[in-house]
Amino acid sequence: EFSGTRQPFKHWTPSIAPSGLAVYRGAMFPADWDGDLLVGAMAELSLHRVDLDGMEEIGEERYLEGERIRDVRVGPEGAIYVTTEDRDGAPVGKVLRLTPAG
Repeated sequence: EFSGTRQPFKHWTPSIAPSGLAVYRGAMFPADWDGDLLVGAMAELSLHRVDLDGMEEIGEERYLEGERIRDVRVGPEGAIYVTTEDRDGAPVGKVLRLTPAG
C-alpha cells in the first residue's frame, strides 16, 4: 500500500465487467441519488446504482437487467443516458434516455 492511497471501497466477485461509470449530479432523480455511482455491467447485463454516503457504500440497486451496458453518462438536464451493445456481437446497439417513472 502506498501513502495517500486506500483500498477500493467497491469490487465485484465475480467481475461484472464494469463499463462506463458516472457520478449522478442532477435534480431529475430523487435527492438521495446525488453523488451515487452509476456503473454499466457488460457481463452481468445491467446498470448498477451504488448508493453512497460520502465514500461508504450503503446499498446497491440494479436496473435495465438483460441489457449489455457499454457506457453511462448524466445529461445536463439530469437524465441518465446509457449505450447498449448487442449480446450476440451484431453491430446493433441503443442509446437510452432514462428518466424517473411518473
